[in-house]
Amino acid sequence: MQFIIVISMLFALFIALFAIQNATIITINILWYKFNMSQAVIILASALFGIFMMLPFDIVKRIKHGIKINDLNNKIKRLDEELNMFKVKESTNKPVAELQPENESDAKQE
Repeated sequence: MQFIIVISMLFALFIALFAIQNATIITINILWYKFNMSQAVIILASALFGIFMMLPFDIVKRIKHGIKINDLNNKIKRLDEELNMFKVKESTNKPVAELQPENESDAKQE
């Protein structure tokens, strides 16, 4: 994660330096309109637009990873309970059927 932040900061610095070096006034034509703007503003606005375009994809990726982490944590918890149940069975020599959890649907979920 820190590596990505460092790379992002270096990339942002590169974009800022590039924009400062290209700060001349240019004419922008959009359909029937003409604008005179600094080329630096156009470069920075384009970079910002790219960030906002990629943001939804990152959010979806983070949500999917969060769901997967929760599922795996639930599976770990269930397997720990099963392991503890078998340890109790071994220490008391009781049949496994007597030590089954009350809610069997939780035990069957994967």
